[in-house]
Amino acid sequence: MDDEIDNEFQICVRKFNNMKKQNIIMYDDFIVAYGLYKQALFGNNIAVKPYWFFFHNMNKWNSWKKHFGKSKKEAKETYINIVKFLVF
Repeated sequence: MDDEIDNEFQICVRKFNNMKKQNIIMYDDFIVAYGLYKQALFGNNIAVKPYWFFFHNMNKWNSWKKHFGKSKKEAKETYINIVKFLVF
């Protein structure tokens, strides 16, 4: 079961990256997916909070922090659902 989720997660990561390269991803969608991606790969965000004037980095940090405590498996499943929603 976990192998299936991992495989589907990798497929969705590639799809999302392709859409990002084609500039068809809205900024808000990118930020949400980024937080889930980081949680799925690294777990809880323990990185130092960036300075407020680094707007983009702060948004990415906040997005990851929102998923604090969520399991990697749950983050992968949520990421998969979001990418599927964006693709179809």
